[in-house]
Amino acid sequence: MSDSESIAGTDSPFVYLGFVDTPVKESDELSIEDTFIGGEPKWLHNDSVPADELLICGACKSRDSMRLILQAFSPLDCDQVEDVQRKNDIQNMNHIDAEDDRVLYVFMCMKCQKKAKSVRCIRGVRKGKRVANVSEKISEKTEYSTVQKNSEVNPFDVSHSVDANPFNSNPFQSNGAAHPFTQVKAGEDKQDRKESVKTARKLHDALKDKEFDNQKAFKSYLLYVEEESFKNKKPEHLQLPKNLKIDKDALDLDSEVDFDKNPIKLDPRTEKLSKFLDDDVFQKFQEIVAYNPSQVLRYDLGGTPLLYAKCTPNLVTTVPRPGYNPSSKRIYEVQLMPKMIMDLEESVTLTGGMQWGTIMIFTDIENYMPKYDKNGVGYVEEFVKVQWESEN
Repeated sequence: MSDSESIAGTDSPFVYLGFVDTPVKESDELSIEDTFIGGEPKWLHNDSVPADELLICGACKSRDSMRLILQAFSPLDCDQVEDVQRKNDIQNMNHIDAEDDRVLYVFMCMKCQKKAKSVRCIRGVRKGKRVANVSEKISEKTEYSTVQKNSEVNPFDVSHSVDANPFNSNPFQSNGAAHPFTQVKAGEDKQDRKESVKTARKLHDALKDKEFDNQKAFKSYLLYVEEESFKNKKPEHLQLPKNLKIDKDALDLDSEVDFDKNPIKLDPRTEKLSKFLDDDVFQKFQEIVAYNPSQVLRYDLGGTPLLYAKCTPNLVTTVPRPGYNPSSKRIYEVQLMPKMIMDLEESVTLTGGMQWGTIMIFTDIENYMPKYDKNGVGYVEEFVKVQWESEN
């Protein structure tokens, strides 16, 4: 068993983590192959948008406070899906096509936190994807270092060189992940490559960040992905000093509470913290995240979500089958991590801000779409489970 398997407690060989890379700039023209947080959605076709009923808050039935928090380009790998289906006793690959564009959109209502359906996920699929020729694809990848074409390169693209499959844009493949600023021209040596990356980064960072109406959208950031890894030792901040002693007089307790006679009755201000510290699920969440504290999302198609707190009954077993495809079932695909809140909210406050611990997305294992429009585009809602910060 590997270190990562022993720590994560999962049989999934690959978990991918998303990290913030760079703010979206005014000159960036995002495409559906970009993955980003915040900002405004990029739909699969200009004339094909989801039905209004998918874009409103499920609690207050209004669209006014709904904000995009994630758009993830998530094409499917046929071999991976076939393996996941086999493990779930499902055999229907009729709707799985690696050439289809597939995007997950996650929205949150800022006025209805902790209410049912205040966070919604839309899965979009576009059939008949236009396949660029090889020279076009290579040009897009290798010319990224000039910055002018940075918006055309999927920041989750796993192709490290022009020798890689130019059509392999699945961001979550097991053959490694590329950083948007590592795309360089063929024939460059290591030093030239390093300088090209540094120059591209400086040029892009110098551009003006794109501004959004803060009443309608969060500031937007492009993401990059890496396979999850763990150091051999526990992060230092999770290690308690061996000579640690707790001074009861230093604890922020009610003055009328006798700590010696009634050690369990804590001040209400510390009781919530005590509950979390006693939650072994939350402790595991903290430990795993601590190895990669900057992660804003985790991707593990058909794997096991990393729970923020204890959940009874078992969360995965209670995920409903898709109503639009009842013979199928939903599987875990991706979850949003609390670090995302810090990136999206320019000023984090104790009131009025986002208060979730993790947001988990479960999608149809068959990737079924009830209806496609004249542009070959379809949208459907998927299941979202939110574990809130103060959830028991």
